[in-house]
Amino acid sequence: MNEGMIRKKYNAMSLQVKAAFWYTVCNILQKGISLIAVPIYTRIMTAEQYGAYSVFLSWLEIFEIVATFRLSWGGYIVGLTKYEDDRDGYTSSMECLGFSITSIVFVIYLLFSDWIDQFTGMNFALTLLMFALLYAMPVISFWTARQRVEYRYIMAVIVTLTSSLLIPIIGIWAALRMPNKEYAIIGARAVVQCTIALVLLISSLRKHFVFYQKEYWNRALQFNVPLLPYYLSTVLLHSSDRIVIKSLVGQAQAGIYSVAYSAAMVMQLFNTAINASMQSWLFKRMKEERYHGIGRIINSSLMIVGGLNLLLIAFAPEAIAVLAPADYHEAIWVVPPLAASVFVMFFYQHFVNIEFYYEESKITALASIGAAVLNVFLNYRLIPVVGYLAAGYTTLFSYILFAIVHYFFMGKVCKRNHCPKDILDIHGMVRVLVLFMIIAGILTIGYGITVLRYSVIVAILAIAVWKRNDVIRLLK
Repeated sequence: MNEGMIRKKYNAMSLQVKAAFWYTVCNILQKGISLIAVPIYTRIMTAEQYGAYSVFLSWLEIFEIVATFRLSWGGYIVGLTKYEDDRDGYTSSMECLGFSITSIVFVIYLLFSDWIDQFTGMNFALTLLMFALLYAMPVISFWTARQRVEYRYIMAVIVTLTSSLLIPIIGIWAALRMPNKEYAIIGARAVVQCTIALVLLISSLRKHFVFYQKEYWNRALQFNVPLLPYYLSTVLLHSSDRIVIKSLVGQAQAGIYSVAYSAAMVMQLFNTAINASMQSWLFKRMKEERYHGIGRIINSSLMIVGGLNLLLIAFAPEAIAVLAPADYHEAIWVVPPLAASVFVMFFYQHFVNIEFYYEESKITALASIGAAVLNVFLNYRLIPVVGYLAAGYTTLFSYILFAIVHYFFMGKVCKRNHCPKDILDIHGMVRVLVLFMIIAGILTIGYGITVLRYSVIVAILAIAVWKRNDVIRLLK
């Protein structure tokens, strides 16, 4: 396809499709830039410093929920549609509500800073940097969400990519000149995001300033407050490992674990992309009550995602060598359970999609809270006994239990809504999952026996070539 044909096809796209395309490209580039920064960070920081940096990011995720209520998420987008005639006033009111909530939490921190710093393991300076980010992040999120709703994608992509590039560039430049390199990188992030947020905030408030509008504030609080336990549980499920490792073992071990986590989460990009297309297709089929064939297509997607995650497990020693120096080599042993966790997340997402279709989100929240509590409990019990590498397996176990619970929840939802429970081929799904775990286990053993690992890789590739017609049909 020549350049002219590509340009013609692009110009023929609707505004909505162009926006979706560029936001997808932007998301991939943003994640790619973050991943490229990891091997640089791990080589200019000690394991302890990188551990402190990764634990800071974990606490930032947790405080972001408590101090912002995530007002700029789904509820705000719904509000933009509902209050279409007063989007400037609605946005200003939401920004002021968010500022007020963050300020209340900040005052509470100042009153109990000694106790809170002891609990988080951070000092006063780091926590101040965190609150600077907590003021800035919602402003950027409000602006970006509105650009999405109004399909003004060009400036959103420019601002997002500029921020994504400046944070590591300035952070690395500062870190090379300072002894406390984690402070330099965190400080660079705060400077970049606060500067962008200030410009966007002034631009927004100049259009139409509304501090308080009773209807807007009440609606936002009624929508977001009940979701706080769910948001916290999902963050704890994937962030608590590093916090617990830091508190029980040390910052260096938290840093090593974080490198493995960064490698495994690359696969989440594929999960998100495939699930986005699968979800809309599934909802359409369910609306039309065309249930036949759904299970076969979902099993095919599981095999594709499973194969991608097995590739990461197979080449984990090489991937970790690229991401970090030899001090982090131990991280290879955490990649298999974390990559398997990513696969299980995709596995149970199909159950969740059916729950979402019937608007049974409360069930999802209960399951998330249970899995998060279990994960934290297992970490505190097992890490002191068998070491910090156990955190990867406690996460995997929690996700597997999460998947089982969701399967039974899905059955109840289907029964209530007269949807056939066998809409999914659960036996086929389990067979794919078991095969994945067996191969992953063999590859993990192969980390200590290089000949075994490469023999398995060669065997898998040989089977793929032999069955290439089946593989092509599967991909189609």
